[in-house]
Amino acid sequence: MRRRDRQAPRRLTASRLARPALFGLAAVGALTGCITGERPTLIDRPAIDDPAAQAVIDRLGTASSGEFTATYEITPTRTGTATTAQVVQAGTRRRVTVGEIDYLSDGTVNRTCENNDRGCVDFIDDARISDLNITHRFWGDAFRARLELDASRRVGFSEASDATIAGAPAACVDIPVPSSAELSGVVQYCALDAGPLARYVGADVRIELVEFVASASPTDFEP
Repeated sequence: MRRRDRQAPRRLTASRLARPALFGLAAVGALTGCITGERPTLIDRPAIDDPAAQAVIDRLGTASSGEFTATYEITPTRTGTATTAQVVQAGTRRRVTVGEIDYLSDGTVNRTCENNDRGCVDFIDDARISDLNITHRFWGDAFRARLELDASRRVGFSEASDATIAGAPAACVDIPVPSSAELSGVVQYCALDAGPLARYVGADVRIELVEFVASASPTDFEP
């Protein structure tokens, strides 16, 4: 039988031992460069092939940059009881009041207050309005994201329409979507030409803009 020649074990020199460490330092440096630079977006937006929905999405995308005072009625389907909400925005300052809950942000400070014994906390606490099936950003990017999702999973053709809501022009879209009962349902989104949400009618909640002014008072941001 032929014997296999055994190779003598190779000795690791100091230079070979250093290579993994150098490689590790290079990897850390690359990661550090990513961390200190602009962070990539990890959440992909769903692809939208729906011009009617896109027109409303585009308007909602501008809502966070305008100056306005908007008053809403928010009615969860479960209770049928309307709650009044007001959104005031000017530049980086924003105040959203939903019932007894007040959210204030000025670009550097975020605060949530409640007109009862719970007082204030120095962060945005959306859990306090979760029973309404919304977040404090319902008037803009929160429902923009919801609309994008509904448009991506529609089960038929969307229908576009124009409307005047709270005295202001708006674009609307009715989207057929799957319902929990495995039957098609329709959700409606409307956004003002000025950007903010004007109407939402869905299975969980109805939101209706009842007053809109394209300005904000400095006193609205006082503590």
